[in-house]
Amino acid sequence: MGKRRHEALQPLSRHHHYALVVAMHLTRQEQSTEALLRELRQFWEQGGQAHFREEEEVLLPSYAKYGPLDRDEIAQMLLDHVKIRSLVSRALEDGDASVLVELGTALRAHVHLEEQVIFPLIEETLQEPDLTRLAPFFEEHRASSPYAHPDEPTARS
Repeated sequence: MGKRRHEALQPLSRHHHYALVVAMHLTRQEQSTEALLRELRQFWEQGGQAHFREEEEVLLPSYAKYGPLDRDEIAQMLLDHVKIRSLVSRALEDGDASVLVELGTALRAHVHLEEQVIFPLIEETLQEPDLTRLAPFFEEHRASSPYAHPDEPTARS
């Protein structure tokens, strides 16, 4: 791993760790459809949805003060949000369990994009005071994940 994630972004990264666990379960399909849908609903309603909003309403506007928005990675991030929302809606509202593998795959790719490309971009673009000012907006996810750890995400597979 490279340098440690900025403290302000750590709650988002911890939530990403939770998302990867959910994504793995969705793609492996080792539980019943009902259990997978329950897990997805818990993930989505207790943080997933809010996490997307925070990235769109807090993180990206802060980045946009200093960095160009017309970047493929940022377009991809937002398109992923729309696609994932649509797949979640098909699964949870329409009861279409056939999308679960696709959803898991999309979620996993999306987390990797944010962790490997978007977050490093934001960390190198924003000044320290601006990053620190974002911290309170992301705090509340800390308790939302059953996989949350007080300091760092640890690998669980």
